[in-house]
Amino acid sequence: MLTAINITTDYPIWMILFCFLLGAVYASVLYYKESKLDVIAKWLKNSLLIFRFLAVSIIAFLLLSPFIKTIFNKTEKPIIIFAQDNSNSLLIHQDSAFYANNYLKELNALKEKLEKDYEVKSFTFGEKVKEEGTIDFAEKTTNIAELFEAVETKFYNRNIGALILSSDGIYNEGFNPVYSAENTNYPIYTIALGDTTIQPDIVLKEAIANKITFLNNKFPIEILGLAQSCKGEKTTLSVSHKNKVVFTKTYDITKNNQLIEETIILEAKEKGVQHYTISFSALANEVSTKNNSKDVYIDVLDGRQHILLLAHAPHPDLKALKTSIEANENYEVSTTYFDDFDGNFEPYNLVVLHQFPTYSPVWLRKISEKNLSVLYILGNQSNTNAFNQFQTHIKVLQSNQRSNTTTPALTENFPLFNLSEATLKQVPNFPPIESIFGTYLPQEKAYILFNQKIGNVATEQPLMVFFQEGKNKAAFISGEGLWRWRLNEFAKNNNHQAFDEIINKTVQFLSVKDNKDKFRVIVDKQFNENQEIIFNAELYNNSYELVNTPEVKLELKNDAGVDYQFVFNKSGNAYILNAGILPVGSYSYLASTTFSGEQYAVKGPLQINPLLVELNNTVANHQLLQNVANKYNGKMVLPPEMNELEQLIKENTAISSLIYEETDIKEIIHIKWIFFLILALISTEWFIRKRNGAY
Repeated sequence: MLTAINITTDYPIWMILFCFLLGAVYASVLYYKESKLDVIAKWLKNSLLIFRFLAVSIIAFLLLSPFIKTIFNKTEKPIIIFAQDNSNSLLIHQDSAFYANNYLKELNALKEKLEKDYEVKSFTFGEKVKEEGTIDFAEKTTNIAELFEAVETKFYNRNIGALILSSDGIYNEGFNPVYSAENTNYPIYTIALGDTTIQPDIVLKEAIANKITFLNNKFPIEILGLAQSCKGEKTTLSVSHKNKVVFTKTYDITKNNQLIEETIILEAKEKGVQHYTISFSALANEVSTKNNSKDVYIDVLDGRQHILLLAHAPHPDLKALKTSIEANENYEVSTTYFDDFDGNFEPYNLVVLHQFPTYSPVWLRKISEKNLSVLYILGNQSNTNAFNQFQTHIKVLQSNQRSNTTTPALTENFPLFNLSEATLKQVPNFPPIESIFGTYLPQEKAYILFNQKIGNVATEQPLMVFFQEGKNKAAFISGEGLWRWRLNEFAKNNNHQAFDEIINKTVQFLSVKDNKDKFRVIVDKQFNENQEIIFNAELYNNSYELVNTPEVKLELKNDAGVDYQFVFNKSGNAYILNAGILPVGSYSYLASTTFSGEQYAVKGPLQINPLLVELNNTVANHQLLQNVANKYNGKMVLPPEMNELEQLIKENTAISSLIYEETDIKEIIHIKWIFFLILALISTEWFIRKRNGAY
């Protein structure tokens, strides 16, 4: 409703009068001083004078940049928001048919009644909050707190009358709904769905395992089950792999609410993604068996790095190094001695030479031929002349004095890897080791982690130094007695974290080979069924520069042989593909492209896992819905009482229309009809004068 119109300008009021005076003077001079206008009838002449007066006055007035302020009173109806739980926990119960049919009809009827007096908005919630979403009870998780946040964002500063929350009160993501709507200033009414009766049920709540293990390793699966209202029954836990039962155990249920905990140890006997099904046997009167089982997918790798510890003779360092390296299950260490080694380096990714032989065994030459990465540990039993002739990274010019005791001194800006703060603090406390006394001449491109510290004097002689030339990597420790570092740390801190970190990061740097593939695809191997599948791809030219000129295609095939074809999108200098949400199952992908006349292809496995979190809790939580309604000035009703909500809302005096003023300010020069008015005045005047020969 329009309540007021004001026309204002930044100039004083007399300037407006001046505009009309200017129009009057201009029109008068024109029509009373010009003799040729005498031929026009007096009444017509006066009309033309008025036209000219109005046109000039309006134009002059517009030069003052006036604006018009319009004030309206607007009435906003209260907004009634319906929020429907769309998770599949509602279809577990015996009354699931009611929710899929009659309940939705009654809910829609209530909405139609309220639409007569209120603005009605509908949302669904579960995994995501959706406005006017389809109600199919298919979402795999429930986040009620996210609903309140979405409503607050969507209707900020709007006249929300009430929120009607229809749910079973079961949530498995987000914060507690009771405390998630603190910013609301409107009542929340709840419709309590689901069944609060505790039915006999065996629930497999958790089946936890590492996503990755290594071939021939043993790995655990942690099982947590819950037996509800089935005292005196028995159930059998079984684990199946490729339709073969690999574990079974029967449990007596002695309580009405009994936890079942079990750790199952299995062995990884096959490479690739392995599928294990864990399940409890069903009870005779169990309300639902959908929550009795879970699937676990474990990626079994045969990519363990093999480290050869090749030594002059038994030494405490060997045990310390082996234990430290094997603390990381990615590594497997074999120990042998110079005289016993058969010269076969094929299985190994890295060689650790403890001491250096005084003679030249046949196998020594193979290290260079195979371009193996080597960690050299020199000590009192090392032949420095042979060492200097064998490699070019560092020269050791030994003096007559055989050895010296040294401690590590940290260098600054070591670039190859980072050590934790705890390790950096521990290094200065390491005890001395025995180093060869002499001069050390590393090549120009040397990366020194520790220098030698003799007594309290830090020298420029390296104690631990790294080298990298292309694919060739090497490291050098100028001292034996590393076991003292490990033992000392345990005595002080009751752990070996600092020593293990130094050794493991050294081994990781030396053993990892740079990926020189020109076409690469980056994607996780496992996804939940509600996750979007994102692929990234990179293509390199011969100079190893990223390019994305050619098209990259992706073929995705499920275990039933159904093909999905995609084309990557270009993103920056690389590629990206969102394959969307895929059905549960095992897939294989093949990405391919052609560049500079060469064909490239990358293939791999993909697993989409079912998400069954909604089945973990089948008992409706009406108490939570009651608490929400009580805290936010609403009321909880059951589905048969749903129509009471119409009367409750109408009787709530806080739910009322909102009347507010809305002001619209606009420059008059932007009002189009003003332009056409001026044009009409001038055009009419010109036409009449032309017609009467006054031009």
